[in-house]
Amino acid sequence: MKTFDGLSSVASRLQKVWQSWVQAIVNSSELRVWQTVDRQGHCNWHAYDPMTGRRASFGSALEMRSWIEQLYYSR
Repeated sequence: MKTFDGLSSVASRLQKVWQSWVQAIVNSSELRVWQTVDRQGHCNWHAYDPMTGRRASFGSALEMRSWIEQLYYSR
């Protein structure tokens, strides 16, 4: 069954590429920012800086931007 062996080899290679891609994203040193919305419809902003390990949550995008500016301009 050469066809099955060939497909298995391709699947194995694709899995390795996928794992490498996921690992690169997880280990990224870039600031991560995301927004959540609670059940009442309130927006909350979150940030995580993997370089410093600092995390923060805010009630507005303006507060978050201010924190980011302070974080990067104080270095």
